[in-house]
Amino acid sequence: MTLTWRSITSRQRGFDSVGSAFNPSRTARHYHMPLKSLADQATTYRVRFCIGLLAVCILAPLAARDSARALSTMYNAPALWLPEDMPVRKQYDDFSELFQGQDVLMIGWDGAKIGAEEVDQAAQALLPLVQPTSDRPAYLEGVSSGQRVFDVLTSPPTSFSERATRARLKGSLVGEDGEQTIVLATFSGAGNLNRQEVLAQARQLVSDRIGVPEDQIYTAGPPTDGALVDAEAQGSIDRFTLPSVIVGALICVFCLRSIVLTAIIIIVAVIGQGMSLAMVLYSGIEMNAILIVLPPLVFVLTASAGIHLCNYYRDAMCSDPTIDPTAATRQAMQAGILPCWLAATTTIIGLGSLGLVRLVPVSAFGFIAAGSVFGTLLLLLLLLPGAMQWHGKRHRIKHRAALAKANEEDIDPLPVEKWRSNIGHAWEAFAARFMKYPIIVVALFTVITAVAASGLPQLTTSVNIPRMFPENSRIRTDYAWFEEHIGPTINAEVVVQFPPDSMPDPIDRFRLVRDVDDHLRSTELVGGVFSARSFLPSPPSKKSRSIRSTVLEANIRKQLEDPDSPLQDAGYIAIDKKGNQLWRISFRFPFDEAIDYRTEFQRVQAEVIPILESAGEGISPQFTGGVPMTTESQDVLLQDLFRSFLAAFGIVAIIMMLLLRSFTGGLVAMFPNLFPTITLFGTMGLLETPLDIGSVMTASVALGIAVDGTIHFLTKFQSQSRKGKARTEASLAALHKCGPAMWQTTAVCAISPLVYGLSDFQPTQRFAFMMFGLLLAALVGDVLLLPALLASPLGRFLTPKTPKQKPATTR
Repeated sequence: MTLTWRSITSRQRGFDSVGSAFNPSRTARHYHMPLKSLADQATTYRVRFCIGLLAVCILAPLAARDSARALSTMYNAPALWLPEDMPVRKQYDDFSELFQGQDVLMIGWDGAKIGAEEVDQAAQALLPLVQPTSDRPAYLEGVSSGQRVFDVLTSPPTSFSERATRARLKGSLVGEDGEQTIVLATFSGAGNLNRQEVLAQARQLVSDRIGVPEDQIYTAGPPTDGALVDAEAQGSIDRFTLPSVIVGALICVFCLRSIVLTAIIIIVAVIGQGMSLAMVLYSGIEMNAILIVLPPLVFVLTASAGIHLCNYYRDAMCSDPTIDPTAATRQAMQAGILPCWLAATTTIIGLGSLGLVRLVPVSAFGFIAAGSVFGTLLLLLLLLPGAMQWHGKRHRIKHRAALAKANEEDIDPLPVEKWRSNIGHAWEAFAARFMKYPIIVVALFTVITAVAASGLPQLTTSVNIPRMFPENSRIRTDYAWFEEHIGPTINAEVVVQFPPDSMPDPIDRFRLVRDVDDHLRSTELVGGVFSARSFLPSPPSKKSRSIRSTVLEANIRKQLEDPDSPLQDAGYIAIDKKGNQLWRISFRFPFDEAIDYRTEFQRVQAEVIPILESAGEGISPQFTGGVPMTTESQDVLLQDLFRSFLAAFGIVAIIMMLLLRSFTGGLVAMFPNLFPTITLFGTMGLLETPLDIGSVMTASVALGIAVDGTIHFLTKFQSQSRKGKARTEASLAALHKCGPAMWQTTAVCAISPLVYGLSDFQPTQRFAFMMFGLLLAALVGDVLLLPALLASPLGRFLTPKTPKQKPATTR
């Protein structure tokens, strides 16, 4: 069946033509069915309600149990969010398989000095975590420290002087003063899966052994990053979900003036929240910081659909004080079900478009959220009609006099609803003033949108973990301590690859690695360089033939070839499956939000590649580690966000064109829906505020939500236009009908997630503020911009044409 605005509005004519003298017999005649069909309809609604209630009884325990199980799988590893077939991810996986030290926890405190007994004591305190027990596997693969490496380098066969050793370890294991050092703990696979517990145990063990309070023991590295993100992400759900639901329920009760209808909406929304988390478990993926915004989003979208349906019912009840509750329910369902399905479809398209994003959690978010929207709408359609009937029968006699007075005096039915009535009248009066100057209003919104759009090219993204926390957070404090006392903390890696037939002499290979190492040490903003160069003395010149040079070269060659040498134990040389020898060079950048890591990393690449290219054919570098993985994730996030939004916009625009049966009309109708996204995201670009993992999904979500209001508004506008009203008059009438539902959904859907803005976890906080801003902007677009468009010359493309009536003109 082809859906057109004519087919939508034809289903509404009975509703819109209902007068104050509406009675049951006229209801029956209007629908061309005998009066007893209302009884049949009531039975149908009761059966549907029972089916919905049964579904609730089945889903509620599943939602409660499996949402908790899903949260228990919380594991954040941004490096693993990229698809496995991407070159940068494949290089990282290969690197992690060949070399140790990717999941290293750095532990430090103010008294950790070279030569201090506490350093060895702290390392020994962690040894119980290296050994498996009867009830757990080994949580650590090994423990080391700057002191141990210092002792190795100052002992035979290297026998470096203490001064030379301090210089070699400076910035990686020893601070600028040559004294401050750290303890290193390498996490096992089991330790990573239980990193919150292991991190707490490690701090406690070290604290008890050396007598330093836990809050004065500082940690950094991937394990502590992941543990803190896991804790904050789960804490956001634990602390703010219930308050958000309570706030939403209170606003919903105030707006709908019905505990029964509110209860149905909130129950379905809460079950939708739980089932969205359960679907994460069923899909086999781990919970993470991106997916934690699923519950508030599902709550928002469910509440929006429920409030729109209830407002159709409320309009039917207010239109006639004697209307039968079943008839009113049928009126509401026939008038609202198609717009609600269309609105849900556009929302699902917006969410589903996130499936185009290559970051696994984002694409999973889109599909799960889309499925949740579909499921909660089905539940609402099963439960709400029965609840509407029960609500109507209970209040029919009580409200009859108030409804009659409301129709006679054009006031809101109940005194307690004056606030809602005043808000509605304020919107209408405000919009009416705007519609006196429609061209100016449209031009003003166009200029605002254009100015904001100029910021879109400047938009950036960030998946940097320390930036997910406020300035005074524990992770920021710990990173600042390491930056001050040890050196840079943001790691990157260069792996020099030697094919079997290229530069066969290991001494020559070491010379080349030394040259790269020395170059990195002299590069601005690069520190913490660590490689085979840190373990071995510089080889003699090739031209030197002295006995001392011969002995030195033999000593270096022995350590390079001895599998038990300190260098080999450190794991900085490996052989891949193809027989290539790989030499690892680690380096770090400072943690500074002012640093453009992409530019600095590209500068390092530009300087290292020529050194290796000049060494001979086949020798090549591989760049991996935290910096390239982060920058690649940010690039993918931004590119795919743009692609997914374009896809969603294109599909929704085509749907609008088909419904309006006008190419131009579809494009015009999309302007109010683009306004929120372009304005907020463009402003973020102008203010140089990066998108984080909490706000990146909101663009496509906002498009779907904005179209929701547009569809309901245009449905009413089309209906009023077919009655012969001019565009301005039809717009005001549509606003009168749809305005309450619009501001009510905005109030519930914008304010209830705002509770998450109290979180210290930046992605959750940013999501709350972004949703609030986008929903508010969407309301402005639908209440001010859309009526102005309809009253302007562009409105003729949105006005229905009938054989008997020419398009209405603006009066």
